[in-house]
Amino acid sequence: MIGWLLLVTALYFLFGATLYMGTMWVLKFFLYPTWRGLTPETEPVHFGIPTLAATKFFTVVVPPMLLAGIILVVSEWGSPRVWLAWLCVAGIIYLTFIGQVLIIPINKKIRGGEYADVAELRTLLLRWMWLNDLRFYGSTVLWLVVVAYLVVKGSLGEAFA
Repeated sequence: MIGWLLLVTALYFLFGATLYMGTMWVLKFFLYPTWRGLTPETEPVHFGIPTLAATKFFTVVVPPMLLAGIILVVSEWGSPRVWLAWLCVAGIIYLTFIGQVLIIPINKKIRGGEYADVAELRTLLLRWMWLNDLRFYGSTVLWLVVVAYLVVKGSLGEAFA
């Protein structure tokens, strides 16, 4: 029974890491190009709605990921795989810190119209994009780490039995 719980835990972490990475890739390659030309009139629809939706979504997805990572660390204690599990935990903490501490305040400032003109809006957006580039690379590394964990773990059904 514990084996299946660990399998579901590892797969949930992979699910969350995949969603996170996928969101960051869509952001970087599909949304950034349109956001470079945002104006105070277009910002609410093209920036405000997506960032608010993403914030709400990841507020639900990330806490169980952190718990799943901790469960993986505990379950791998004494095994060399514990380092991959620790990297999973560190990765989700890194991504959450950047999002909550550095990006959310900019989101609120932009959505609240707290900028003097289009030039200041673009400056805020460029800072926002740079910070999200950190999450883009971080989420990609996190995804690679959790995939490496599952590969190193071996045959999933047997490895978690």
